[in-house]
Amino acid sequence: MKILTVISNYNESESIAKTVLDVIENGSIEADLLVIDNCSTDSSIEQLKRLKVDYLKHPVNTGGSAGVIKTAFAYAHYHGYDIYCHMDGDNQHMASELDKIVQPILDNEVDVVTGSRFITKEGFQSSFTRRMGIRSFSKMMSWVTKRPYTDITSGFRAYNRKAIEFFALRFKQEIDTIVQLELVMHYAGLKGKDVPVLMRPRETGKSEINFTNALKFPFYNIISLIGTVIQNIR
Repeated sequence: MKILTVISNYNESESIAKTVLDVIENGSIEADLLVIDNCSTDSSIEQLKRLKVDYLKHPVNTGGSAGVIKTAFAYAHYHGYDIYCHMDGDNQHMASELDKIVQPILDNEVDVVTGSRFITKEGFQSSFTRRMGIRSFSKMMSWVTKRPYTDITSGFRAYNRKAIEFFALRFKQEIDTIVQLELVMHYAGLKGKDVPVLMRPRETGKSEINFTNALKFPFYNIISLIGTVIQNIR
């Protein structure tokens, strides 16, 4: 079984080294490691070079982590990986929890696994405002797809070969939002589930969900949800 762990990074110079070292030292699965940098303007690349870790750098910023995911699917397919695991570069996702998102795939239960903070409600739980937003969209997605979602915005995920090949070969559009990604997987017949994991609070850097993006988030995702549903109906 050939597994790839991808760390997405954008201007996380204060935490990317910790994230990489956490995977190297504490990873609970045997996997290759790749960092995909979304055109950082800080010292992230210098740190990756110092750590001698494999990385790819986007020549332009794609506007969010969705572009990194698209690149990761293409890379995983081209290099023949059976499973692709995704982590964020802010050191919130814990390498010791990787086995939890991989095991359901190894057991042939599902095609996609999402690590959720909110099933057992242990570890870092995010702010009240963000929890309410995540809960609202999780319930909305659960209603549309008829499968339970608990942490729709979680970037801590694992995809099997079926999912990798679908997004690398068949899905030609850009991935703009996590809601779109989840709906496309649902309509493509990819089975998913949430599993409980622990996460850390962000200690350094700035989340891409700032005040402005927090206001945009519900509007963009509602539009994305409606648009994806309409496209599927057609």
